[in-house]
This record gives sequence, C-alpha cells and structure tokens, in this order.
Amino acid sequence: MLLRFSCPIIALILILVFASPALALNSSPVPEASLAQAEGAISVSTSNASNVTTSSAMLNGFLSSLGPYESVVVYFEWSNGSTTEQTMSTPGPFSHYISGLSMGTSYSFRAVALAPIPGGQKAEGTYISFTTQHSIPEAPIQVETSAASSVTHNSALLHGYLSSFGSYSSVRVWFEYGTSTGYGANSGEQIMSSAGAFSIPISGLNQNTTYYFRAVAMPTVVGVSAVHGSPGTFTTSGGGGSLSVSTGAEADVTTTSATIIGYLNTMGGYQSANVWFQWGPTTSYGQITSMQTMYSPGMFNANLQGLTPGKTYHFRALAVPTTGGGVTVNGFDSVFSTSVAPSVSVSTGPASQPTASSATVSGYLNSMGSSDTVYVWFEYGTDTTFGNTTAQQPMRAPGNFTTSLTGLLPGLTYYFRAAAFSNGLTTHGQQSYFRTTSASPVTISTNTASSINTTTATLNGNINSMGTARSVQIWFDYGTTSDYGMTSQTQTFAVPGSFSSTISGLVPGTTYYFQAVGQTPDGAKAYGNQDTFTTVGASKLAVTTYPASSITSSTAVLNGFLSETGGTTFAQVWFEYGPTTEFGNSTSMQTMSSAGSFSGTVTGLKSGLTYYCRAVALNPTAGGRSVHGDITSFVTTGSPTPTPPSGEIPAFIWLMGAGFVIIIIILIILIITRR
Repeated sequence: MLLRFSCPIIALILILVFASPALALNSSPVPEASLAQAEGAISVSTSNASNVTTSSAMLNGFLSSLGPYESVVVYFEWSNGSTTEQTMSTPGPFSHYISGLSMGTSYSFRAVALAPIPGGQKAEGTYISFTTQHSIPEAPIQVETSAASSVTHNSALLHGYLSSFGSYSSVRVWFEYGTSTGYGANSGEQIMSSAGAFSIPISGLNQNTTYYFRAVAMPTVVGVSAVHGSPGTFTTSGGGGSLSVSTGAEADVTTTSATIIGYLNTMGGYQSANVWFQWGPTTSYGQITSMQTMYSPGMFNANLQGLTPGKTYHFRALAVPTTGGGVTVNGFDSVFSTSVAPSVSVSTGPASQPTASSATVSGYLNSMGSSDTVYVWFEYGTDTTFGNTTAQQPMRAPGNFTTSLTGLLPGLTYYFRAAAFSNGLTTHGQQSYFRTTSASPVTISTNTASSINTTTATLNGNINSMGTARSVQIWFDYGTTSDYGMTSQTQTFAVPGSFSSTISGLVPGTTYYFQAVGQTPDGAKAYGNQDTFTTVGASKLAVTTYPASSITSSTAVLNGFLSETGGTTFAQVWFEYGPTTEFGNSTSMQTMSSAGSFSGTVTGLKSGLTYYCRAVALNPTAGGRSVHGDITSFVTTGSPTPTPPSGEIPAFIWLMGAGFVIIIIILIILIITRR
C-alpha cells in the first residue's frame, strides 16, 4: 500500500528534479538596469567639477538609467550656456572640458539627459557650483617707495614705482602714511595697467612734523594680499612762509631772439606758484611773458622773439602763489644784448675729467660773424650768477676750445657757460654744469652683470680703495635709461673687495643701465663706470598630450610633446592617468633640456576599460608651477570582466540548494518503503 502511493510521489519528485534546472534558468532574476530601461524613467545626476584651474574645468555627471530608451543624449547646462551633446547607450559617468573661464570666478552647472525622439523624457541633475583658482604669478608683484617731493607745511607729493605686475592685467596702487610706522592713513588710489612710476598727493598734514610712508600695490581681483614698498620719510615745513625767486642768465641770444632764465628757489608754505618775466629796453620793462605754474622749486625760462639787433634789454623773474591773497616777489634786474648781424655764435660743450679740485670745460665757436678774430672764454661758479671767468683765447676760425678749471672745492656742483666777444658785443652759450668728486680717496668700479634671467640679474662691483674711510655704503643705481631711477639694496663694507646685489622685477628682453655707487659716513660719494645688460626674453612652459599607442588589454604607451621649456635649462615631464578624469595614477618624472616628444609606458590596466590621461610639465627653477596638456582617453583591448549585480544570488546557487532538498526527500522515502 505504501509502495503503491510512494511510486507516484517518486515519479513526481524525479520530474521536479529534472525540470527544476530549466525552471531555475528560465526564472533567473532580470537585471535591475534592464528593468529600469523597460519600465523606469531616465535618471541623471550632477557630480562635482574636477581639474579646476584659473581658466578651465572638467564638468562631470552620471547617467543612472536610460529609462525605456536604447540610447539617450547627455550634456551640461552652465553659466555661459550649454555644452555639446554626447550620446550614451549604457549607464555610466560622462564629462565635458570647458575653458576660457575668468580667474577667481564662481560658475554653476548641472547634468541633463534627453531622449533622442520628439516628446521623449528629459532628466536634469541639481546645480553644483565651483570657483576657478587664482594663478600663482610667475613674477610676483613688486612695488618700490620713492622719495617724496613738493613738501609744504601741510601737503606733499608721494612717489612710487611699480616694477612688476606678476600675472595680473591691472593693479591698484596707493600709499599708507602717518607719524609712525603704524601709518594709519591711506592716500587716494590709482589703477595701473603697465609698470612704471606713479605719484599721489596728500594734504591736511601737520607742520614741522616727520611722516612715514610706503607704497602699496594689490591686484584688482579679490582674495590676493597687498604688497608693500620699503618705508620712506619726509618732514613738513613751518606754516606760512614766502616764495623766493631769482633772475638767471640769458642764453641762445641771436640778432632777434633770446632765452631768459629764472629760478624758483623756495615754495614757502605754498603748494604751487605762477612764474613769469618782465622785460623791455629799460628798467621800466613794459612787457611780460606768459605765466607758468610750478609745483616745486627749479628753473624756468621764456623765449623772446622779434628783438632789435644790437640792442640791450632788461629782464627780471617774478613769482606769486596760486592761492588768493599771495604776495608777488621778484628777482634782480639783469641785461643782455642782441648781436649785430652777421652775429658771432658760441655754444657750451660738456665738462670732462672732473676731480675733487679741477675739471676741463669745453665750448664751440659756431660763427665768426664779420670778425677776423673772436675772443672766447668761460664763466663759472657754484650758482648761476657764475662769478668767475677764465682767460680769453683769440680764435681766427670756428671750432672747439677748452679750458682747465683748477682750485675747485670737492663735492660741489659748478655751473658754467661759454662766452665770445666781437665788434663790441658779447654773446653766451647755454648754461651747463658738472660736479666735482669727493675729497675722499674711496674709489669703486662697476663690473659686468651676471646670472641674467628673464626678470632677475646680479649686479657686480669692486671697492678698489677705502682711503681713510672706516666704512663705505655701497649700492647700484639702475634703470632702462642712463638716468637710472631705481636703486638696489644698500650694503656696508669696511675693507676693499668685490660686492654684488641681485635685483628682480625686471622686464624680459629689456636693456638696463647700471652703475656702482659708494658713500662714506661724511656723505662723500664715489661712482663706478656705467655698464649695461639685457634680460632674457620671456618664454612660457608648454606641453601637449598626444594619443596613446601600443594599447593592449593591460598596457599602453602614453605620448606627449614639450613645446617650450620656460626659458630655463631643463623641465620635468610626466603623465597622469586613471579610469576617471580624477586620474589617481602618474608615471615617473623625466628631465628634458629642450623641446621635443616624450612617452611613458603604463601597465596593470584592466581589459576593455576606458582610461583618461594627460601630459604634465614642471619648470622647477621658475617657481614650481606645473602646466598640463588636454585630457585624452583610450580603451584597452579585450572584454570587460563581468561583475554580478550587487545583492543578487546567482542561479546556480538556487539549483544546488533545490537539488540538495530533493535528494534528502528521496532518501527519506526509500527508508520508509523498506520498513
């Protein structure tokens, strides 16, 4: 009986045993991605931006589901519009590189996925923001504080020099000032778009007070700190005061014209003054020149035309404050006489070989007029009234003439001019000047510059003799003209020998003039000879990413090209690579001394996988800033290794479990039937 019932049961069990594998196979779970595609909606999300630089970034997104579509179009919407579209047929990450961004600026973006058919689904990720970086300047901003001028009892004109812009297109400059190095007050600001000198007036100062000040510069972009020049000082004068003006000499006198000269000696307590001349055939004058406005003491002149040949004229300089209620002051009366045509003409030449007590002055007799003999000489002295004359020399033809001046005092400025006499008339050349050297026996020389780069150079000199001086301060005057305009750091020496100073903030490819200067404690100066150097022309570090080659299932050769080394002797190059644009891996560094191609072999890659890479270059002698080429990608050969969906139990596990249960049931039945 039991056997009769057990046989159908056994048959049913056998049917289940043989049928269960097929049922198990036919009932395997459908992958979640397939279900999403068959039943769900398009799903996309926005990922953080990567590789953010001063002007570019990589936008990232992730397509989670294609919904019911075989493929979808993905792209990014961002602050400046939309990126180009990409077509994707499987879920996964996607990216787009954007460039031409502004430094230190915030941008927002989001990922978008769109069905490729009209009226199809559209999915949008959330907006994410990123901010571009501030660049590290290849040459930092450099600003210098220059001497103040036009100092009165309550105002001053402050000067500075912006010698380097760094990598910025514009820079704000101003001054900090106050009665201590804590400063406490700021001047007005200026925006500068090129290197050079700048000046800003300040007012409302206290009289008879010493003020400290320094130049300040800062880029017009946010988040960058200001840089400062070294401190300087000036002292305001007492309140009130009066102008002082003096009449100078005449120059360039012809038969019908002459140039008359005056000097504004002091400004008193005023910030500016108007100056002019009275002139005419008598001390009543009768005529005036146009007014000129001056903001600091110095020389001024006026050219008179339409004069009568062979006539004597009187003139004097005058000045008055530009503010209302000022008192007019005048210089002494002076005279000149126009020449008789044909006129004698003489010019003042340069001085040469100045020493502590002598110098040689030169002149040139341009025209003899109608005379067979013209007498020439020099007037000289420590101010423009001269006061001394040399012996007259007869000349019977136009040409050069010189005279050696002796008995001069050391360290003083001497003014001189050439003079000529013929037919009862005296004519003068233009005024010139020279400075005698110090009585100190200190002697220095300027040596050739060294270590010349794009923005730096080392200036060299030598103290040949200290004489009786116990110490000497040494520095260099330098600039883009022989007027210099800039000075290096001061050094103090107690023994003869070589010295040098490294200067920076120079302009690439520019010729600079420089001269060594020494000064003893008593203020006596000695000068070396003038020399020049030219900075190296600017060169940018640049690298390009080339496509990968020799690609296998686990290896590839990455390729790049170094187009410029950055103006130095070598650069270091390498590659960044990885399965995403975050890379995560890099090759070993290579050193290159010139432009050219380079490559690097990478191993341990996975088959059938997309890899991203880019070339990178670094100039270690120019601030350590690296640059990189564009991102490229490649796919290794072979099929990708399948990965079971997370959380699913494979079908064969279910089959094994079902078979095990059936075998246990059969064994139980057999045991029962045998009883």
